[in-house]
Amino acid sequence: MLDTFINGLIPLSFIEYAIYTLVVTHITIVAITLYLHRGVCHSAIEIHPILSHFFRFWLWLTTSMRTADWVAIHRKHHAKVETEDDPHSPTFYGINKVILQGADLYHKEKNNKETIEKYSQNCPTDWVEEKIYTGRNNLGILLLFIINIALFGTVGIIIWAIQMMWTPIFAAGGINGAGHYWGYRNYNTNDDSTNMSPIGIIIGGEELHNNHHAYPTAAKFSLRPWEFDIGWMYIKIFGIFGLCKVKRVAPKPVIQEKENTDAKTITQSLLQSKLAVITDFTQRVLKPAYQEERFKLSFKLLADHPQRLNESQENKLNALLKDDSTLNTIYKLKNKLHEILHSRQTKHEKFIETLNSWSSEAKSHGITALDDFLIRLRSYKVI
Repeated sequence: MLDTFINGLIPLSFIEYAIYTLVVTHITIVAITLYLHRGVCHSAIEIHPILSHFFRFWLWLTTSMRTADWVAIHRKHHAKVETEDDPHSPTFYGINKVILQGADLYHKEKNNKETIEKYSQNCPTDWVEEKIYTGRNNLGILLLFIINIALFGTVGIIIWAIQMMWTPIFAAGGINGAGHYWGYRNYNTNDDSTNMSPIGIIIGGEELHNNHHAYPTAAKFSLRPWEFDIGWMYIKIFGIFGLCKVKRVAPKPVIQEKENTDAKTITQSLLQSKLAVITDFTQRVLKPAYQEERFKLSFKLLADHPQRLNESQENKLNALLKDDSTLNTIYKLKNKLHEILHSRQTKHEKFIETLNSWSSEAKSHGITALDDFLIRLRSYKVI
């Protein structure tokens, strides 16, 4: 009897324990990225009820997280990103606090009734959700504790502890902290989101966080040929068995050989590709000028939208730009283009009129990089 308690019903080798732990923690990550994030929160995929109920049960068992809480907090993060109202922004709280105390920030926001009510639309409200997953939310992790001990004995306690720490460390701390602090950026989004790694395996593809902030409702997070999103792989596999359906993917802008001439085509192509257009301008026009002029401030201050700069940064930037006419011209044109592409102008003729005015102003300065960009500007096509 004592031997059964110590070793459990299924004694394993160290390697087997490690493999089991990695598998069950990975299932938790898959449930978060597919069900909570891409499914319920952003409606990028439609998950079959059988798979959906499994994910809900698994998250109750391994995290005690309620769907409405997680979804509401994440939606608020997108709506208030990098501001004092962002539930877990390193810009406001500091990177160390978000990484080390990310779970605490989550629980603090979870108790904000206004957040949950405002941002939790379309979350499950059935009997199981209200009576079990909400009413007895901590029962799941207690059952998991008992199951682990029954199966693996005292080692089961260690496995359970790892399962309890996995989400706070890798999801709450990793994505919310490192995903807004370290890595590379494919898109010049109006936040600090980064791609932590081009290979998204450990946290289900969430490593490609800048791509996600660029296209929040896209089911696929990998947007470059060298990037890999394991979450997308699971979506395709589940799709084969009719358990998952893709609803949205990111538009794919390409530069075609001929310029667009139709007003409607130009408008739709540019508005659908606006992040790619701004990123293109930043990398092909702004960055070369920055490097040539040897500007004294960080390139990030030039690349960001001015609304994201604090008063001190804005004053310092404007003071230095006064002495650099070329870079000042390009910087102002970048901001004007950003406003044009992010305006809510729906009439094609008005959009083209505004774009033509911007293009004429850009052409008048005689800057080669600007002239080259103007040709590309009317050659965008979304496929």
